Amino acid sequence: MRLNRMAVLLALCSWASGTLADNTSDEFDVYIQGLQAGRLSLVTQTKGSGYAARILLRTTGLAAKLLRYRFEATVQGRSHNGHYRPVHYSEKSDTGKRQTDKTITYVNGLAKVTQSKERKPHWLKPKSQRNRLDPLTATYELLRDRPKDTLCQQSLKLFDGARAVDIILADPKSDRKGITCRGRYKRVGGFSEAEMSKGVSFPFKLTYVPAPNGDYQVQSLKIETLRGRASFLRR
Repeated sequence: MRLNRMAVLLALCSWASGTLADNTSDEFDVYIQGLQAGRLSLVTQTKGSGYAARILLRTTGLAAKLLRYRFEATVQGRSHNGHYRPVHYSEKSDTGKRQTDKTITYVNGLAKVTQSKERKPHWLKPKSQRNRLDPLTATYELLRDRPKDTLCQQSLKLFDGARAVDIILADPKSDRKGITCRGRYKRVGGFSEAEMSKGVSFPFKLTYVPAPNGDYQVQSLKIETLRGRASFLRR
């Protein structure tokens, strides 16, 4: 699993109609095999049934000198009966050697994808992926603050314009540090045979601690990737 797909998170500007009512701002340090590699900055904003989010993920410190990487994504959408539905998603990435961009717009749950990358034969067709979430909305659902009695219950289906992934959490365990969920990131389709041969299902742990607002917030996310363990630790 590529790190940026799991890390695809949040933060956006206010709406043209006015300032959004509920804003959250979070930062996580990113570690790969125990070494600090980057930082994830995110903000989410909601007003009524609308939501907006933006993520900035970039390498920092020594890692930035060895490998430049910057990923930004934004999403706007609406919520209904506790479920989030995207309207417009966009992303840009820059490795120092290559820049790519992508936009996805949604009508009745169907995604229309425009991207700079040339389409590959094994990628899924958008019309076959109705009602799947964009990566940012899925990550927002995964990482947002939650009441204690709703933890570890997320079941998410996402489509990034080419590949489909399912994310499931379960099995809450409490200790003095907080509440930890066991999760699984599963590749469903759109990956090459070579990619699928390297791994289909990736386990992870999500740990919550009490937040100042009375809910629980994510303190850490630890996942086994093809490059070793990746950890996101709240600053």
